[in-house]
Amino acid sequence: MIIWLASYPKSGNTWVRSILSSLFFSRDGTIDFQHLNAFPKYPNPEHLKEFTKDLHNYDEISKYWLPSQEKLNLNQKINFLKTHHLQCAWKNNNFTNSKNTLGTIYIVRDPRNVLTSIKNHFAFTDEEALSMMLDKNWSLTNGIKTMLSSWGLHYFSWAKNNKDVLLIKYEDMMNDLKKEIYKILDYLRKFNIKTTFPDEKINNCIETSNFSNFQDMEKKGLFDEYIVGDNKIKKTFFKLGKENDFRKLLNEKIKYRLEKEFKKEMSELGYL
Repeated sequence: MIIWLASYPKSGNTWVRSILSSLFFSRDGTIDFQHLNAFPKYPNPEHLKEFTKDLHNYDEISKYWLPSQEKLNLNQKINFLKTHHLQCAWKNNNFTNSKNTLGTIYIVRDPRNVLTSIKNHFAFTDEEALSMMLDKNWSLTNGIKTMLSSWGLHYFSWAKNNKDVLLIKYEDMMNDLKKEIYKILDYLRKFNIKTTFPDEKINNCIETSNFSNFQDMEKKGLFDEYIVGDNKIKKTFFKLGKENDFRKLLNEKIKYRLEKEFKKEMSELGYL
């Protein structure tokens, strides 16, 4: 069965994934990006290549979302998968279902800071980044087409339209990372996952999950997941960190439009 680590892009998914993979697979909890492969991204070509060669067509891909997950679950283990994909149905084909999904951890971040991060990530202007986040049909292609949709619809599709979802806010992780880690571990425990770790291991994980360490590891070539599009352009993934503050980076016009469009969701999450 699958436990999803789901989020809109640039919302802290890699952070959560790094923490959990290091807790489960490292000796002492020290963050090491080599463990990220234990929490693979979905969809990716490896999951679907035996079902279809047309990885750029939703009509074709969507037919194999469930069969590919069913095959993955044949291992009769709990499979953690990272995704930015919208939780949706396409031509009556569901992205996932209760037969394949055990639970979901949804990581959310203030969309104003998501916008400034997306702007940097894709080398967009403010207007281009806003347009993408408002676009209900926004999708990306990195080897396989991935449907993102708008920030608000993405949040609704995972966090509001599913029963057993743990919501983790990026800002809460920034304020008290240990508390949020224990919250995640408590959630996983109800699925009979062993989540009791020595204090030293958790403390090591917290100490090494800082942005500076992530940057250093990327500079050493230990993180290679920053690829924009099928042209394999690589840039810096860990760039702004705490400097990513919409109050300093976002012009008032863009900020107003974003707050107006997502007023309901942002108010519900305490961002307004």
